[in-house]
Amino acid sequence: MSEHTNKQDALDADEATTAKLLKLAGQRPEVPQDAERRVYASVHAEWQKATSLPEGQQLYKRVQNEWRDELAQRRRQRWYMPLALAASFALVVAVVLQSGPSPLAPQASVATVVRVLGNPSAGSLPAVGAEIFVGDRLATTDDAGMSIRLAGSGSLRLDENTTLVAQAGGRFELLQGRVYVDSGDLIYRDTKLAIETRYGTVTDIGTQFVVASGADALELAVREGRVDLSGNTASVTAVAGERLQVQASGEVVTYAIAAHDDYWAWTTDLAPTFDIENRSLLDFLRWASRETGRELEFEDEELRMAAMRTDLHGSIEGIALLDAIETVVATTTFHYRIDPDRIVIQR
Repeated sequence: MSEHTNKQDALDADEATTAKLLKLAGQRPEVPQDAERRVYASVHAEWQKATSLPEGQQLYKRVQNEWRDELAQRRRQRWYMPLALAASFALVVAVVLQSGPSPLAPQASVATVVRVLGNPSAGSLPAVGAEIFVGDRLATTDDAGMSIRLAGSGSLRLDENTTLVAQAGGRFELLQGRVYVDSGDLIYRDTKLAIETRYGTVTDIGTQFVVASGADALELAVREGRVDLSGNTASVTAVAGERLQVQASGEVVTYAIAAHDDYWAWTTDLAPTFDIENRSLLDFLRWASRETGRELEFEDEELRMAAMRTDLHGSIEGIALLDAIETVVATTTFHYRIDPDRIVIQR
């Protein structure tokens, strides 16, 4: 047997052995690029060495390198196809997820019910603590009323036989009846609150007023601050101490009204309860004087400072406002008297 035959047999045996090993090993992970570069450099160096070998060894090396290149190419093809399919699937999933409908944001409430008088079941009145949303219709009947606290600040109080519809953007539609607006104790603060009526839109420029919509006229009464009416037949401005009647014809009649007038008594009954816990006596008296439309007066500045340093505890829930004043002050060392237009604090 010739030397050439022995070399060919050895080559065939090596290839057969390598093929069996590859088959047993199965598919392998893709070779990292840095490892591939290192292998390439090593192969290239071996190729350069092989060119200097005798002719028979050069042929052996060349055939071996070609076989390895072909094997590597087949291996890459087996891995590229599944990876390409996986990438396509991921792209389709991403497109479907992005193009799907976005979830609807929950609707924010515009107000919360804080007080209800009378029989809530007799009208369309929710219970205390219920939230009011855009489109909700509130209706009171005889001897019923309610108070709602706005989401931003302030409150609305509905008198008996009143129908009010909540709208977006701090707007409410008064279909009938009478509503009291208290947008806070900062005079002339523009809260963008608006009451729409059949006679026009009443805009709040603060901070305490009544809007009453009747069959023949619109009534505006301002306790504090100012309101503007942009009417269908008349546009007017009312300031504190004025009570206006705007006729359907556009005629406007103006009266004077005091902040402590009996006209406002119904609003006091619907006032949201003041939480006195850990509040000062001065805070409570300021609130009470504003709710009754009376000025708060101290005998001297030292007494005012003492009221500011006096902390309160407990609750006045369910107590009428004037009775609450008597109850709270009785727990302190202060004394008081109520005049028609003033609450006077004494030693």
